[in-house]
Amino acid sequence: MTDQNFHKKMNYFFGAKEALGFDTVWSMYEFDSINQDIFEKGVKCVCYKFYSKDATVEELMNNTAEEIEVSSFADSGSVRDIWKAAESCFQQAKAQGDWHYFIEDIEINEDGSYELVMGS
Repeated sequence: MTDQNFHKKMNYFFGAKEALGFDTVWSMYEFDSINQDIFEKGVKCVCYKFYSKDATVEELMNNTAEEIEVSSFADSGSVRDIWKAAESCFQQAKAQGDWHYFIEDIEINEDGSYELVMGS
């Protein structure tokens, strides 16, 4: 992707973020439109896992930190609906101390749910 194309998409998705009133930032610029279907049609369970705000460095290093999962449903596989569900997950996580608001990737779990990869 050229720098010009990257900036064009970044500006497009920033405008969509503002229009939708979201706090999250869509950072997957391989997509062109919020109306684009990126997954099969139908309702999707979207989840996000994060560590408790009270987790210590030691707990994180030895994999004993409490992991919290929040979820929401997307009405379809469109960018808009996936983003709306991601925004809901972010708001739930934010209320529990998480701060990651960049939507960087979505992975499909074995159970068919969609797991967000969020960054800051």
